[in-house]
Amino acid sequence: MNTMSIRRAISSDATQLSQLAKLVAPFFTIAKDGRGAEQFFDSITVSAMEERLLSSQFEYWLICDEHDAMVGTIALRDNSHVYHFFILPEFHGRGYARRLWEHAKAHAIDTGNLGIFTVNSSLFAEKMYAKFGFLASAEQQETHGLRFIPMQLNLPAQATAHEVGQ
Repeated sequence: MNTMSIRRAISSDATQLSQLAKLVAPFFTIAKDGRGAEQFFDSITVSAMEERLLSSQFEYWLICDEHDAMVGTIALRDNSHVYHFFILPEFHGRGYARRLWEHAKAHAIDTGNLGIFTVNSSLFAEKMYAKFGFLASAEQQETHGLRFIPMQLNLPAQATAHEVGQ
């Protein structure tokens, strides 16, 4: 596998994050052209991304390739909800998503998460989240031009016990 690096995203990454979100939007919008998902597109403008990057409610991480080029991002809201998780399509299936997820999950647990995570998974990403241990917590939903499946991961207590030294 190629060399990967992970770093915390900063406000100057907002433009790149906005471009990545727009690029992968057809994977989760109901209409491939984005019709009906205007609210989502408003939420991924450069200024909206900058606002989240500066908010203590969100934690964004970037994964980069061996040339330090951004390949993907994950964002947790409130240290427990996978808010954004995007990987450039040409890097799907190469382990970048797993490595990024494992990093974000470990950081969340180290900073107080008790092993409970939620996500509104696109239909495209459902199998990936299932491999990570997430289970559907409700039926498929459609709202504001997006189609998703609410999912949750409940890690066993022993998986998070390292935090308290057990």
